[in-house]
Amino acid sequence: MKKKFAKLSKREQAKVESEYHLMKPEDFDENMSAATRHSPNAIRLPSRLVKKLKTMAKVEGEAEYQTMVRTWIEERLQQEADAR
Repeated sequence: MKKKFAKLSKREQAKVESEYHLMKPEDFDENMSAATRHSPNAIRLPSRLVKKLKTMAKVEGEAEYQTMVRTWIEERLQQEADAR
């Protein structure tokens, strides 16, 4: 949401903020409970590894290396689950 908000014009941002401040608490709770949950966990990687991952992502046509790494992890977890 933050990235999308930043791309809006100042007038559109003001409109969104106004709508947000006019929301009833129960409406806000409903919207928040429907939001996709993400884990803020992070894995620290050496800068040389990140550089290699970014290069690989560019070769693979991925905009962000994190997306590629996430896909790799999901694939590996599925392989491990299938092997059991």
